[in-house]
Amino acid sequence: MLKELLSEEVKEPVLTEEWRASEVGECETFLCHLKLGHPALPFTGRVRHMLDDGMMHEHDIVDRIRGKGFKVLHSYSEGQMLVHCYDKDGIVVLGHPDGVLDVGGGPVVLDYADDKFRLRSRYYGLEITAPSHFQFLRIERDHLRSEMPRKFVQIQMYLNSEGLRTYSDCMVVIVKNKNTSALYEEGVSLDASVVNETVEKLKRVGDFASRGQVSSFRCDDWRRHYCRYRELCFGEPVGAEVTTAAGILEGEALSEAEQLLEAEKLWLKGKALEDDAKELIEEARAVFGDVISEYGARGLTAGQVKALMVESSRRSCAFDVLKQRYPTVYDEVVEETVSGYLRVSRR
Repeated sequence: MLKELLSEEVKEPVLTEEWRASEVGECETFLCHLKLGHPALPFTGRVRHMLDDGMMHEHDIVDRIRGKGFKVLHSYSEGQMLVHCYDKDGIVVLGHPDGVLDVGGGPVVLDYADDKFRLRSRYYGLEITAPSHFQFLRIERDHLRSEMPRKFVQIQMYLNSEGLRTYSDCMVVIVKNKNTSALYEEGVSLDASVVNETVEKLKRVGDFASRGQVSSFRCDDWRRHYCRYRELCFGEPVGAEVTTAAGILEGEALSEAEQLLEAEKLWLKGKALEDDAKELIEEARAVFGDVISEYGARGLTAGQVKALMVESSRRSCAFDVLKQRYPTVYDEVVEETVSGYLRVSRR
């Protein structure tokens, strides 16, 4: 009853100029919906679980850094600093970086750093994130700016804030693979162009919101399946009908589409290697067999390989005939079980 009553309330525009750094990397249409207080789709249990896990991974990384003898200031243990990024026209972006890393001024060794990153400094901002396995692999390959644009913008707003700039204009980002615990470390420096573009976007959003409107921008890639405002942008739940009459999911229509397509690439690569491996193994077996037969031997050794001729026997049973002629014996000696397994094949 209360839910229905609340859903009918008219939502007035909320015209505050304060933003959270974790939000401003979204598209301007998303931010318009957010600013106007439009109802969003609720977080799924899986997403909530991921958010809860993020705090656990953050604590783990900070504790491990300290365990290696480095200092981490303003971390979860003593309270993260609240930073403010101001614009002359009144845009305010707030956030809580994961900490400030004190490395003592020695050289920093990272997996990747941009051209302006200072490799010799005492202090760096610290940000920690824990993506899925497939996204982690893409970050290793293409780096944060390309693969986590929302997180990259969040980092830039932190670096442009008054609180963090007193320490450094560079940030060390530690990415933890939440599936394997593998780590990737990237150095990110302040990019004023990203900050300026983001501030201009927030000004446009403010202008739209002041008129009770939303931007005409609509995304056209996989992100539309994840967006919590997809029903407002596209008129109906994206990917709501995802099964065929045979119960087969159309993976490209699911919110996990990107992850599934990455898995498809891995499977195809593995299958190609598997096919090549079988061909190479059979070719080697033929060579070993010919030499053993030519010398009339039982086997041979070559480097780290031992090839040995062995006898084998194979038994088979005509179960249908047994069941038809001797049903009592069949029931006594044959046990039937039904099990399932995942068979992956080319379409």
